[in-house]
Amino acid sequence: MRIGVFGGSFDPPHAAHAAVARAAREQLGLDLVVWLPTAAPPHKRAPATPFAHRLAMTRALTEREPATVVSDLETTLPPPSYTLQTLAALRAPYGRNGDGHSWYLIVGADNWAGFDRWHEPEAVLAAASLVVYPRAGFPVGDLPPGATLLNFPEMPEQSTNFRVWLARDREPALAALPTAVADYIRAHGLYGEPGETGGPDAPGTAS
Repeated sequence: MRIGVFGGSFDPPHAAHAAVARAAREQLGLDLVVWLPTAAPPHKRAPATPFAHRLAMTRALTEREPATVVSDLETTLPPPSYTLQTLAALRAPYGRNGDGHSWYLIVGADNWAGFDRWHEPEAVLAAASLVVYPRAGFPVGDLPPGATLLNFPEMPEQSTNFRVWLARDREPALAALPTAVADYIRAHGLYGEPGETGGPDAPGTAS
């Protein structure tokens, strides 16, 4: 199997995320794309919204996407959420170290720009082939052998911008999100105030 791994905070997930996963699946002939909402990313601030909500929104977004699964794997691993340990845990059910399958790690150009600061970056590249999608403001160069630059427009959308927009001008922001995600946000009262981590029924604490 050819398996793509697409990690992110997904806070909230939006249409451009789905478009990236679709482009990777089609251009690389992937048999499966695994979406991995992060629990405690070591290189970024903690996500604003509890993991359970981000997982549910991501599942709502991808419900009709073919060859797609959304995994809660990172909640089962000790923090911080290093990509290398996540890949190892993800590969384990597919046989010894995931051998016999081709693994692809899908990241944005912004992540590639700081990739040398990741935990054991060379080991990450040995565990999965790198797939980079363009991001506005982050030129892509010096990709490692075997890496792929997706034929995809520069993604301007950021979840951070959606959170700010939702707090300031809620209905237009909701209208710009996929219907399933917007419906979930309405139902759970998420992103109501600047800096808010979730509605009154938000389970757990921010991961």
